[in-house]
Amino acid sequence: MKNLTKMTRAIAALVMIALAAASASAVNPLEALKGVVNEVTSTDKFEVSSLEGTWTYESPAISFRSDNALSAAGGMAAASTIESKIAPYYSTLGLNTAKFVFDKDGNFTLTIKSVTLKGTVTKDNDEGSLTFNFQASGAIKLGKVSAQAKKSALGSLTLTFDATRVMSVVTKVAQFSGISTLQTLSSLLSNYDGLFAGARFAKSK
Repeated sequence: MKNLTKMTRAIAALVMIALAAASASAVNPLEALKGVVNEVTSTDKFEVSSLEGTWTYESPAISFRSDNALSAAGGMAAASTIESKIAPYYSTLGLNTAKFVFDKDGNFTLTIKSVTLKGTVTKDNDEGSLTFNFQASGAIKLGKVSAQAKKSALGSLTLTFDATRVMSVVTKVAQFSGISTLQTLSSLLSNYDGLFAGARFAKSK
C-alpha cells in the first residue's frame, strides 16, 4: 500500500511538472500528459528481437542522465521545453521523416528523406544501452553509435544519443542532403550538460 501511495504521488508530481512545462513552452497539454504516461510505462528491459517491425518518427526526445528521482522529474520539465524548441529544426532537416525497420535478428534500415542507412543493432546491457553499427554508405560513414533506449506500453520507442554525437550524425546527413544551416540547433543542444537527444518512434500496426 505504501509503495502504491508513493507511486501515485510520483505520477501526480510528474503530471504537474509536465503541465507546467507545457504551459511555459506552448506544448499541447495532451501531448505533455502522453509524455508522462510514456515515461511512467517505459522500460529499458527488453530484447532486440522485440524491436521487430516498422517504427516511424513521432516527436523529438530529450533525456538527461540522472539516477536522482527529483532530478529526473525536473529533467522531464526541461526536456519538454527543449523538445518544443528543437521540433522545427527536426522538420527543416527532414528528421521528422525518419523511419526504422528492424528484423528479429537486429538488422535494421533507417530512412531519412531520400537517405537510406543500414546496419545491425545490439543490446549492450539490461539498462537500455544499444549500439547501432552502421554499414558504410557512400559519403556517409557513421560507424558505431551508442544510444539509450526505452520502450513504452503505448507502443513507443525512445532513442536518445549523446548530444555531441547527435550533431556529428546530423551534420553528415545534412551535408549529404544539401542542408548546412545547423548552428542554431547545435547551440541549443550544447547549452545543457549531460543531455541526450534523439526521437520518439511509434510502431506501425
